[in-house]
Amino acid sequence: MKKSILLIVILLSSLNVMQAQKLDIIPKPVKVEQQEGVFTIPSSIQVVIDKKIKNSADYIGSNFARNASVIPIISIGKRHKKNTIALLVDQKMDLPNDGYKLIVNKKGILIKGKSANGVLNGFQTLLQICSAKEVKKGTIPFVKIEDYPRFEWRGMMLDCSRQFFDKQTVKNYIDWLAAHKMNVFHWHLTDDNGWRAEIKSMPDLTLKGAWRGPGEVLLPSYGSGNKRYGGFYTQEDMKEVVAYAAARGIAIMPEIEIPGHSRAVTAAYPEIGCVTTEETKSVQGEVKNVWCVGREENYQILDSIIREFSEMFPFEYIHVAGDEVNRANWEHCPKCKALMEKEGYTDTFQLQNYFFRRVEKIVEKYNRKTAGWNEILKGGEINPNTLISAWQGISYGIESAKKGYETIMMPGQYTYFDMAQSENERGHRWAAITDTKRAYSFEPIPNDDLTPDQQKKIKGVQGALWSEYLDRPTRFVEYQSYPRISALSEIGWSKKEDKNWDDFYGRLTHSHLQRLANMGIAFRDFPPTAIYKNGSITVTPPYEGAVVRYDAQGNEPTRQSPLYTKPIQTKDYENYMFRTFFNEDVASPAVKVEKLPVANWNTSKVEVLNISENISEHIDKKGIWYLTFNPTADEKANGVIRAVSLFENDKLLQTFSEEKTLKAKPRLRFVIENYNEKNTYRLDFIVDNKEAKESSAKVNFNCSPYLEPEVKVTSSMAENPKFPILKLEDYNVETYLRTDVPCANGDWILYTFTNPVTSSKIDVLTGIPHHPRFIVNDGYVEYSYNGVDFEKGDIFDYGNASIYPKKPVKAVKIVITGTNNEPLMAGQDLRINP
Repeated sequence: MKKSILLIVILLSSLNVMQAQKLDIIPKPVKVEQQEGVFTIPSSIQVVIDKKIKNSADYIGSNFARNASVIPIISIGKRHKKNTIALLVDQKMDLPNDGYKLIVNKKGILIKGKSANGVLNGFQTLLQICSAKEVKKGTIPFVKIEDYPRFEWRGMMLDCSRQFFDKQTVKNYIDWLAAHKMNVFHWHLTDDNGWRAEIKSMPDLTLKGAWRGPGEVLLPSYGSGNKRYGGFYTQEDMKEVVAYAAARGIAIMPEIEIPGHSRAVTAAYPEIGCVTTEETKSVQGEVKNVWCVGREENYQILDSIIREFSEMFPFEYIHVAGDEVNRANWEHCPKCKALMEKEGYTDTFQLQNYFFRRVEKIVEKYNRKTAGWNEILKGGEINPNTLISAWQGISYGIESAKKGYETIMMPGQYTYFDMAQSENERGHRWAAITDTKRAYSFEPIPNDDLTPDQQKKIKGVQGALWSEYLDRPTRFVEYQSYPRISALSEIGWSKKEDKNWDDFYGRLTHSHLQRLANMGIAFRDFPPTAIYKNGSITVTPPYEGAVVRYDAQGNEPTRQSPLYTKPIQTKDYENYMFRTFFNEDVASPAVKVEKLPVANWNTSKVEVLNISENISEHIDKKGIWYLTFNPTADEKANGVIRAVSLFENDKLLQTFSEEKTLKAKPRLRFVIENYNEKNTYRLDFIVDNKEAKESSAKVNFNCSPYLEPEVKVTSSMAENPKFPILKLEDYNVETYLRTDVPCANGDWILYTFTNPVTSSKIDVLTGIPHHPRFIVNDGYVEYSYNGVDFEKGDIFDYGNASIYPKKPVKAVKIVITGTNNEPLMAGQDLRINP
């Protein structure tokens, strides 16, 4: 009996050691065998580095010292003694490329890799073990790890055209990718708004095409303002970055944006573009941004550019883009039309295909392979060795693989990290709202749509960070990148069956966020959840130990704001905002207080649900209320909603009878004018799930913080029929006006209220909602109490201005005093505070 008790004690002690040594490795390794005991790092530890990776010696030494707090003695070779760390290449290992084995025991530490990159991947795992929260500094737990990637291509793209990032920033970005076992850095070096790569045979590409602003060939854009803005990398810079990346196990794929997205090229060398009498715009509103396919000299120019790229970048692929080409330009170009007639083409996709087939031959001439965005599949056959970057959606990757092309899956809906991370954060929204959890949910291989052989064409995964809106706030490039790239790394590396969000989130928040902070990354922390119920706000921190602060005046909390420690008793819950703070550089977005859903459902059957809920406790004031239907996941947004009715004291207050799809996330407006505490309120609606697919949603009912008085809007500028001026009268925050012309000095937009409005503050916003594009740069707001005489208010600051009226306002006017250097101007609904 005593022996049994002793064995149990030993077993429990062993388990405690194991539990106390959580390694929290990201991406998750294939196989980990943790054992009892630790290796204590000697103060004069020797690190033996295989001569095949000697170029990485400085990197290995400095990073080990930073993570283990011990400065190692580096030697090159294979011989290693006891109490050393050995990093060796063994090409005979029975592992995929990039695979490794890591052994830590009382003799020391051994990392063996199938390749040089395999050794470096094992080294990254060692660094993560050193920096795990529960691992004591100066020790490394005994462990055996066998690990290898699921995909050979694990990439990330950074757009250095819209915003220019200096050489050191690019190097930092590469360091962070290497720490996550990513192995391809896709360097987006050229676009409409700046050419960033020195080309000695075409010097004006950087002398002129790298700069925008007053007096430059490129207009200001994306927050660059009325000053000279830009920069470029010399050929020596780029070679230096290539070597820097190689020492960290990362290859660099350069991208040349052709034939579209080339305004920087045609601004520097106008003869490269088409000569037309009719001006057409790209999807971004750019003009003259397409190479002339019918101009034979352009292919000689491309030959020179691609030759110089091949001399700087040894990677097997050169990316030549091919996305979003304004083909309408070619329809008005005499040379392009003549080429179409000569070749017997009937549409401009064939002309585009002609261009890429010629470009592929140039790339091949310099012993490289071509990569391009998925649009290059249109118009005809291309080289079977061309690599396809499938960005427009999963279905485009499926199409590419079915056609037999090696394919990188990078659908914007999951892997474009310029997308906003929540409804109220800065960023694009055209693909999705993509937070870390959504990014992690991406599965690159659609099993049901591809045969096993076709699945093998999925070469890997990649993320992308387009930089249109990275100009502010400071270090936003880091905020948008991490921890979403941490999630991407696990998609690319770990086994499909090992992917589990809760497990990943646990490793991320327990140790890995601190690793990101140690690397100096100003990442986006996870926000808390604040729920209001029965006169009390209760906050749930996003993870154990998270520091949450709040503001009770409707402002964004700062590091000096009060610390949340217990539920807050209040009825003014709308004024509270909460935020997680990690350190001086890292915080979450600020969040408002939520109410619990008024209804929800979850079904996967073909059925009609008649839902009726007493929502009296949710309604606490008169005003304008919005009912929103929010699917719990994209794949669960099935079915339709109809017959949505609100009853007050069993009397119908308002109804919406028309059918709306759940996928559209319906937002319905209700007006409650006669609220008092004794009233009862009931919500009825019907859910019709017409197919045997999952339909699941939460239904929220919230009072708008703004007034919505009847208003008439007029303007001196012509409207875009797809974004008419009527959109400024609907008080829908997601709709907006686009003019059909640029704004100019003397232009105006006038908001006239049917009845004067009493307000403490009116915010006037320009640009696309949540985006600083097409904003008013130069101008101010006026307001009138009688609709005739106007007083001057704020000048516009980054597209926004406010007024603080002292009595009821009859009209508000945007007065423009200068161009915004954009092809159009956008305006939004007024935000009218009570």
